Amino acid sequence: MQDNASIHIAGKVKKYMQDIAVEVMEWPPYFPDLNPIEHLWYPLKHSIYKIRPDIELITGSKEHIQEELGKALPLAWELIQDSLLDKVAGSMRKRCEVVYKAKGWHTKY
Repeated sequence: MQDNASIHIAGKVKKYMQDIAVEVMEWPPYFPDLNPIEHLWYPLKHSIYKIRPDIELITGSKEHIQEELGKALPLAWELIQDSLLDKVAGSMRKRCEVVYKAKGWHTKY
């Protein structure tokens, strides 16, 4: 997924995508309705709190805090049910159709 952010549309990235024959869809800029991860942040956060209820209380260096979060994240992803991932992935075609019909404006998603 490319959301037209500058890092995604840089010349090198465009050339690489062409070189490996990736067809890039036209995409509304910064459109969260079409970004699947936007629908997984809350469940992921909820899972992290199950694993590390004290996550916000961790102190120390930035590296230490990142390390502790890095340990929790893979475990948190494992707690997210496959049915939710399937639901989000399965809704992408419909999301694209609705956004297309709305000409890039906001939708119910």
